[in-house]
Amino acid sequence: MKKVNIAKIFGAEVKELMCLLRSSGKECYVVGGAIRDLLLGQEKFTDVDLTTSLSVEQLKQMLDQNQISFDDRAIRYGSLTVSTQKRRLQITSFRKDIRTFGRSADIELVENIEEDAKRRDFTINAFYCSYNGEIIDPLGNLEDLNKRRLCFIGDPEKRITEDYLRILRYFRFIAVLDLKNKNVDQKDLSIIKKHMNSINDLGYERVAKEIRKILLATSPLFALKLMNEVDLYKTLLGIYSQDSVLKLEKLECRFNLTPSLVRRLLALEIQKPIPLMLKKEKKYFNQLSDLMNFDYNPDYLGYKLGEKASLDFLIIKEVKDGYSIKAKDIEKIKKASKKIFPIKFSDVHPLTKNLNITKEKINLMEIFWISSGFKASKGKLLGLLS
Repeated sequence: MKKVNIAKIFGAEVKELMCLLRSSGKECYVVGGAIRDLLLGQEKFTDVDLTTSLSVEQLKQMLDQNQISFDDRAIRYGSLTVSTQKRRLQITSFRKDIRTFGRSADIELVENIEEDAKRRDFTINAFYCSYNGEIIDPLGNLEDLNKRRLCFIGDPEKRITEDYLRILRYFRFIAVLDLKNKNVDQKDLSIIKKHMNSINDLGYERVAKEIRKILLATSPLFALKLMNEVDLYKTLLGIYSQDSVLKLEKLECRFNLTPSLVRRLLALEIQKPIPLMLKKEKKYFNQLSDLMNFDYNPDYLGYKLGEKASLDFLIIKEVKDGYSIKAKDIEKIKKASKKIFPIKFSDVHPLTKNLNITKEKINLMEIFWISSGFKASKGKLLGLLS
């Protein structure tokens, strides 16, 4: 495999941190998902993980000496997290798990990446990139990546019982990499179904993070289908409808839309949606939820919600209620989203001299203006006060 430019691809801060760690005489590599995505042709990397032959104590000392702040909440797993201006970098010591129990493990530090690679989850995640940009495949897994095969490293049941979150990561990679039947092993699904209830022992925040990534994949259809086959969908998300998922994906494709968590949560009627959302998404979720039980015309939607939210609303209604989105409705929404209400607070309040009455009158005038197709003039609207 050809060498890559670490600084150009992952950022100068990654190269500088690797240089610092290597100054101790120990090794340091970029590892895991970032290298997988690089080999798959991606150009942007949000999460970059490093691994080093430094012990976590040596790592802490080096970071302290160089006044680099870090988060040590995962120190028991041999990991520290450094925050730069652009990203968070998790740094983990080479290790192997010598005794595991669910999410926890007793670990032993090792000196080579072959041993470190053997304790990772999937073959597609066991790639390393050295400081000089050399891509290393210590376990010979490149064929799995080239053929997009999702395989556990070693014994699947052992990998799963080491960390039950790997069950959800399994479906996440199916969704994110848009895998199909030929890319997965049915035996793995049988093992997953056997241990599915153990997900209940995991913290919901970690579970929610994985579910969120599944639902935000460009095409989660196959992943959700498999989750339903092992009864995981019902446990975590509610009632499964392949028709709804398929219809939603087709509508998103028709209107060239990027995945929206809120749109998908409402269209698929996902249970317990709130923990899956960020603060801004919760506000949008509540805005659309409040409108779901009512039928609104395109003029109202376009003016009140704007073009993007109106389209989300109509897509949700089509998936859930069979509403058919018409081209003329989209055009009306676009035009309505650009309309400006001609009445201002200062036009009405001097005539009512009561704040509550002013608000009520303006609201009534706005409703009348929308129902007129935005044709009612300012004079006619003010005439409603008499």
